Amino acid sequence: MDRNIEYLDTFFPDRQAEGQLFQDVCFLIENTRQRFATTANAEACMMHWQIGKRIKEDVLYNKRAEYGKQIVKNLAFRLSERYGSGWGYEKLKHCVRSAYLFSEDEIEYAMRTQLTWTHLRTLMSIDDELKRSFYV
Repeated sequence: MDRNIEYLDTFFPDRQAEGQLFQDVCFLIENTRQRFATTANAEACMMHWQIGKRIKEDVLYNKRAEYGKQIVKNLAFRLSERYGSGWGYEKLKHCVRSAYLFSEDEIEYAMRTQLTWTHLRTLMSIDDELKRSFYV
């Protein structure tokens, strides 16, 4: 008999129990990872929508529409300096578009049904509101 197997048999004489323990621990790890990913995705979707809503409100309510594009570009530059290149102008445009196209209720529903930010961005390309609402 192999020395490693003899060693393991000393600690786990019941191989079936060892296998069940391994399966149970794997299930716990994978289940937690899935819940964590779902929660992280939901928070990311809400964050993007809230960022878009905040930018939209600032540009519209403060009557800055005429130079709002430059405000968003400046914001993107500053965010990219602080958080990295993932916060560029194009991403902020997607955030703002999500705030125009989806209500808070729709975003919350999308999160409950586990739609990702990528799904929402794809849905934003659908011009017909009825069709877009169907998929949300």
